[in-house]
Amino acid sequence: MSKTIYTEKEILEAKTPMDYINRCHHSKVSHGRKTVVSLEWQRRTGYTVDDIKYARHRHPYWKARKLAGGVERNKKRMQKYNYKTTPIFRWPLSQIKKFIELNAKNENGKYVHTDKNLAEIFETTIAAIQAWRRKTNIITKLYTKLNVRPAKQKEYLAVLLQSSELVLRAELYVKNPSMHDLIKRQRNRKQDTEYAVF
Repeated sequence: MSKTIYTEKEILEAKTPMDYINRCHHSKVSHGRKTVVSLEWQRRTGYTVDDIKYARHRHPYWKARKLAGGVERNKKRMQKYNYKTTPIFRWPLSQIKKFIELNAKNENGKYVHTDKNLAEIFETTIAAIQAWRRKTNIITKLYTKLNVRPAKQKEYLAVLLQSSELVLRAELYVKNPSMHDLIKRQRNRKQDTEYAVF
């Protein structure tokens, strides 16, 4: 069954922003003409440009296009900002502590240093920095779960960061956990080179 091709008149009959976006997508109206149609449709319905943008971002076709473009952009970004200068190695404790110090957030909850900044500082890749940040966020969730005092959080962080992301995620599901047992398990567990080195 062939899809309906909407005319300019039918586009203007759309009842909602999502319906409007869908009809525009399935039409042969030129891009330039759609601008005129958009203004007229807004005048008739009372919807705004922001309403149309909101619907467009959620339309299956445009959502898929955006995701596909995002993957390619991220790939190029990772390749462009690869600062690794040495073979794979395990970060020493001093390096992990430096990362903790530079991984701070500002008062708005945003990182002071971007992934790119830290990748350059530590001579590694953006992917590696993102992995360390994911582990840090998991540990923060563990602190909340275990009600760890702020004074102790920094003390434990460097130890816990030496564990793999998979191990840390698993700890989130341990029943009746305690920080003492968690630290003991991490210190006794062999570090996972897949996650602990970059």
